[in-house]
Amino acid sequence: MNTDTLEKVVLIHTRECLSQTCGHLMQESVARLNASVGCVCCQLDTTERPVGRWAIHCAWNSIDAMRASFEHLFQPAFDTLIAQNALLSIKVCEANSVELSHGVD
Repeated sequence: MNTDTLEKVVLIHTRECLSQTCGHLMQESVARLNASVGCVCCQLDTTERPVGRWAIHCAWNSIDAMRASFEHLFQPAFDTLIAQNALLSIKVCEANSVELSHGVD
């Protein structure tokens, strides 16, 4: 990715029994992020992961676009996971500090 972008990886751990529901929510969130103003790229990591572990890699063209994404797109998805008692943990990391082929800790 371009050096003018802000990149983050969101690592999400959900209950295994709700994996299909959570996967659908992750895919919808990524689609909405890709369509949002200021999002350069957003993708759900498709490498094989343990059930219930997700990684979303995103890049934005400004800090304001990144904040808006977290407030208006990520937060509602997290609220849904919490309401469903599905969310076990979430961690936001610098993209260059995460090995995407490994599981979420």
